[in-house]
Amino acid sequence: MPLTVNRPFKDVAVCESTTSIATTPVIATGIAPSAGYVERVMAAAGGTTTGTIAVAVSINGGSDITGGALTIAAGSNARAASILEFPGVGTASGISVNEGDFITFTPSGGTGASIPGAFVMVIR
Repeated sequence: MPLTVNRPFKDVAVCESTTSIATTPVIATGIAPSAGYVERVMAAAGGTTTGTIAVAVSINGGSDITGGALTIAAGSNARAASILEFPGVGTASGISVNEGDFITFTPSGGTGASIPGAFVMVIR
């Protein structure tokens, strides 16, 4: 039996999807529904891909907050998400967002024909 993960009720998720994360990637965009700190980001593939897919996550068009660390490994069929957690949540060293900030998920580097993808940013 898997252990439960203690997650507070104040977490808010920005969930977005795209029609293609591989050969011809399509950017996914969302809007932060509340102010807070980025707690974690996730990315998953909805089909078979080759090559590692890097997912750049930016806030208001800034630089990649993951530093290239959010990736989707090559694999077959739909598969579980790659998760990247951020240290310093709720402190001065955390990555903050404001209500209404524009969030962009930009996949690149993989191959595959029209492979859908899903992305999540959790704000605390």
